[in-house]
Amino acid sequence: MLEDKITLCLTIGRRPDLLRRTFESLQGLPQIPVLAINDFGDEETNAVFREMCPHGRLIEPGRHLGHHAAVDLMYAEVKTPYIFHGEDDWGFTRTDFLEDALTLLQSDPFISLVCFRATKDIPLSDVDRKLVVTETRGNIVIERMEAVHEQWHGFSFNPHLSEKRLWEELGGFSQFRKERHVSRFLRAKGRYVVFLIPEACRHIGDDGRSTTPGRNSLFRRFKKWMRGIRSVE
Repeated sequence: MLEDKITLCLTIGRRPDLLRRTFESLQGLPQIPVLAINDFGDEETNAVFREMCPHGRLIEPGRHLGHHAAVDLMYAEVKTPYIFHGEDDWGFTRTDFLEDALTLLQSDPFISLVCFRATKDIPLSDVDRKLVVTETRGNIVIERMEAVHEQWHGFSFNPHLSEKRLWEELGGFSQFRKERHVSRFLRAKGRYVVFLIPEACRHIGDDGRSTTPGRNSLFRRFKKWMRGIRSVE
């Protein structure tokens, strides 16, 4: 039974409308334990969580911890061997993906996580897009992107399934300054992300709705425009 194996862990805060849409898109998900952490403490978001997920548990740190420390605090409460990591700004187009993701993780110890987002949403040049590799594992189709970048695609906080043991072996995320540093560390150990095909979710947030102060400053957006890259954060 999936409820004995997987816990849904959500980072939430400051986007109650997007959280509602995320939960609406997950209505067909199997009944698994749910944990959420609101590192920003806004009551409007907390109210939506309690309304949409009455069986879930909300963690309120009482002060702003920062993303990695907040996730560490949440993961420490997980009792199942696998974690379905999610955020409050993703719309799911299907909810039948957990079994396939579990099968993939159990079949290959070098898979760090199974990502559910659409690779087509990731901004790539035409040259890099040709480096995305499609494979079939049993009857499950996946994509791999290690050839696109030498340091990325070893880890991602985008919606995914991973073993809790991965987090334990890392010693938590707080020791890593940025997400790319986690990815770099795992790539050095031969670990890699696989993307489930067809995808299960797409990003529904936007640049102006980031929960990270300063993350989407005007200067940052200008730099991305200059590079011809659309932000998908």
